[in-house]
Amino acid sequence: MEKIKVFLIHDYDALMDSVESILSDSESIVVVGKANSAALAEQLIRTKIPDIVLADVSVCEKVGADLTKLIKREFPKIKVIVLSMQDDFINISKMIKSGATGYLLKNVKFHELHKAINKVMLGETYIQNSITAKFINGYQRENHTEEVNILSPREVEIIRLIAKEYTSASIGRMLFISEHTVETHRKNIWRKTGVKSIVGLLNFAHEHQLI
Repeated sequence: MEKIKVFLIHDYDALMDSVESILSDSESIVVVGKANSAALAEQLIRTKIPDIVLADVSVCEKVGADLTKLIKREFPKIKVIVLSMQDDFINISKMIKSGATGYLLKNVKFHELHKAINKVMLGETYIQNSITAKFINGYQRENHTEEVNILSPREVEIIRLIAKEYTSASIGRMLFISEHTVETHRKNIWRKTGVKSIVGLLNFAHEHQLI
């Protein structure tokens, strides 16, 4: 069976040698190159053409999102797994959006490193188990924010008045707009939120903390 070719990027040579030693114990993995800078990494990746780039994102700014984007643009088949000290959603999301298919902390254990490599080779995205829940919670919050942002301030205002059981005519008088305009806003609210009833609208409003 052909071995998985891994390229390492890290500015601390001793740690990079340690990771190489760990990976070399696997019969299915071979380290084809190493680099301790972004410039050298770009140069060697073009000649080594690895299956996976295992990169420490703290080497410099470019080894983070910029280098990941470059690799995915020029070598779309190469998978990028990042090593980081950061376990917050913003940093994880930034790297995943840049094209990384794996995100591990520097304290990752031997067995999970191997698992991550095998998973991304199968086309999956792998995030270290200890931070998966934090990423999922952050992802859900971000999506909820995006859903709310599609509503205009006026539409949010009308949703809150609907929740208080005001009629379209009453809402119009309170907001100094016509009843017809209120009905137009209501139709836009149904369309944007995808709800089918007042109950559905109230559930949406509660879920997104609008009321």
